Amino acid sequence: MAGNEGTGDGGDASGRASRRDGLADRSRDHSDDAAPRPGPGDLVRSALADDKDPRLPWWLPLPGLAVALAWSGWEGVVAGGTPTFVSTLLWPGSGVFVLTTIATYFGWQLDID
Repeated sequence: MAGNEGTGDGGDASGRASRRDGLADRSRDHSDDAAPRPGPGDLVRSALADDKDPRLPWWLPLPGLAVALAWSGWEGVVAGGTPTFVSTLLWPGSGVFVLTTIATYFGWQLDID
């Protein structure tokens, strides 16, 4: 009986160890088959539109132009007069145009579904 108790304790400990080793072997086998995880740069590159889409379509500046003209027109009507319209079109209209065009460009290039 004393021999069985010693074998049982050793058997349990070695059984647990072999199960752990078997799990580690299986996890190593699966990790070799798995593709590496993409990094943040890969995610951005994969989200960009493919080469079939033009990078700078002709209509890309139109939203920026429309927002800048609308802003300047509203300021011209509220403040009164053509000089206000022109000065608002120059600034902040040019900034509105640039920022809206940049936002439109990135919205066009990112393939957000």
